Amino acid sequence: MSEQYNSEISQHYAAYRPPLHQMILNEILAGQHLACGVDIGCGTGISTVALSHYCQNVYGVDPSQDMLDQTKPADGIHYSQGSGEHLPLPDHCADVVTFAGSLSYAKSDALVTELERVCAANATVIVYDFEVLLCEYMSLLGIETAATPSNYDHAINLSDYKTLVERQIITSQLTLDVNAQQLAHILFSSSTRYEQLCQHFGQQGAFASVVEKLGGINALLPIKVDIYYSTYTANSH
Repeated sequence: MSEQYNSEISQHYAAYRPPLHQMILNEILAGQHLACGVDIGCGTGISTVALSHYCQNVYGVDPSQDMLDQTKPADGIHYSQGSGEHLPLPDHCADVVTFAGSLSYAKSDALVTELERVCAANATVIVYDFEVLLCEYMSLLGIETAATPSNYDHAINLSDYKTLVERQIITSQLTLDVNAQQLAHILFSSSTRYEQLCQHFGQQGAFASVVEKLGGINALLPIKVDIYYSTYTANSH
């Protein structure tokens, strides 16, 4: 996969994401004002910005420099390249740690050991993810998408680690209305869909063609989203 290809997908990813991070975190952290938050697997920083509404300082960590290059500077938000197994943070600093769709890539015994190191007493660990259901719109664009086997688990959690005290595990679904350009950015932010759309509409002008076709359906387009989250207490005393 070329750097240009990666960069184009990252730009679509950063251009528009539905406000699902805010909606999920608000269910868990509403009314809280914490000193330090850590967002592991922060990507382009959308999940980090969402976490910043509840923390004085937030540290976003991601292994991909290409993703980090898409982040936007903001007061109280700090980004660095790294992994969950080796966080560039001091001991017992974090009041809350989030994994926004990143635990599937990061889960390991070494990660949980590192969580115990960086978490303050009674810190909150939040694992959350969502799946935007887009097969219907791909079909309307003339692309039939068959279900393909995947090891990715949206509902992955940390409940098998007894050093973390489980609080809750939630699965639900919601519907959001987006416009044609916003939906096109969502569609093009997946490498699989990006390839399919460029092959179907042509490499040049594929995004504009998709926006035009979606805009012809309706001004606002409803999308269904499956939501998954679980919460834990680390270093409970």
